[in-house]
Amino acid sequence: MEPEQGRKMRIILVPILLAITLSACAIFKPADSDYRPAVLPSRFSMYSEQADLAGRWWKDFDSRELSWLVDEALSGNFTVKEAWARLEQSRYAARIAGADKYPELSYRAGGAVWERKDKDIPRTTREDWTLGLAASYEVDLWGRVQSETESADLLARASGEDLKTALMSVAGEITEKWIALVSNKQQQQLFTRQLALQKQLLKVIEARFSLARSTALDIYQQQQSIEQIEAALIPLQSNEGVLLRQLALLAGKASISERRLVQKTFPTLHDIPAIGLPADLLAARPDVRAAGLRLKSGEWAIAAAKADRLPALKLTASHTYAADDIGSIFDNWLLNLAANLTGPIFDGGRRRLEVERTKAVVDERLAAYSKSVFTAVKEVEDALAEEEQYGRTMNALARQLELAEKTTRVARRRYLYGDSDFLNVLVQELNTLQVQQDIIIAQERLHISRILLYRALGGSWVNAYIN
Repeated sequence: MEPEQGRKMRIILVPILLAITLSACAIFKPADSDYRPAVLPSRFSMYSEQADLAGRWWKDFDSRELSWLVDEALSGNFTVKEAWARLEQSRYAARIAGADKYPELSYRAGGAVWERKDKDIPRTTREDWTLGLAASYEVDLWGRVQSETESADLLARASGEDLKTALMSVAGEITEKWIALVSNKQQQQLFTRQLALQKQLLKVIEARFSLARSTALDIYQQQQSIEQIEAALIPLQSNEGVLLRQLALLAGKASISERRLVQKTFPTLHDIPAIGLPADLLAARPDVRAAGLRLKSGEWAIAAAKADRLPALKLTASHTYAADDIGSIFDNWLLNLAANLTGPIFDGGRRRLEVERTKAVVDERLAAYSKSVFTAVKEVEDALAEEEQYGRTMNALARQLELAEKTTRVARRRYLYGDSDFLNVLVQELNTLQVQQDIIIAQERLHISRILLYRALGGSWVNAYIN
């Protein structure tokens, strides 16, 4: 090797060897940490040791139309599509951040024609042509590039958990609306059936009136009862259309035909699923996992901000061809190799303040993570308590309905025998109707409580939808 070339190589190799030595012993990275809240309760109020929520829980309702609705929503819901788009954005952002780990190679080419004319000399023309390649690479002395890459990767994973959260929410929401639609249909059936019975009763009263066994007041009261029932049917019929439109929107459709949704009975509820321990929610809830990933991403961002305060080493190389004639462009070339070490001396405290700002972001994310954990525990407890409450309510209403039906039969008998006026019959009829409606509403709330429990527990079934 010639002396001049050896000197050039030393100029390049010495900073490189120094950079490798420094980077091997002084890379910034966050410390390993466990964010399990210390005051997390050890068990739920309804305790179960093992959780089993891997499957698609809505299948337990054994309804083809519900399964069809959920499948349509998981693929067509607009919120889910937005979450998919955000996931793609974050994945590309992570790849962009990771691109800084590799050298950058670029090219440049140029050509110029120079023409000069002077009255004392002939016209002259010159052509200049250049062609070159340039490469640059930043040696990651302190792990800044690696930290930024890790931070972006964690944010991308958090976006994936956000998508899973959206899938869980949509499955829960569309099942809730479907249960509300079944409840609405049952209430319409109840009022329609009761309306037919009340119209029959009106004919009986009118027949008794012709025999002087009832009064005009009895007829008016019965007609008023019929009008009340017909008025109660109006909002139920209107609300059915609202629910159908809500289901269509959740499924990502303009509309859903009523003929696709014909079920009028509530699905059977099986035993409460095994719910596991509160600590299981840290792995089962995608929103909790997303908050934890964002927290860890913030720690890597702190490491990147710290590394940015230290010197940076950048290696560059360029090879340029130039000639006055394009035919001889490769005959003249220039090779340039350089290593530049740059570092901040005074920046008004910008880099130091960026470290402190990033620490504040981590503090915010730590609070958000803790909030998501305790919210998850609260939602499970609320769902358990609500299901227990409506289960007890159903039992109480069943006893109340039995008594109401007995009282109605007695009131009718006494009226027919002339021992009581018709008002007692009317009051008992309306009271029985109200209890029957309350039972339907309680059944609706009981099923929704179970849906809320499934949503609160999370599960792994969403993993099949993420690739």
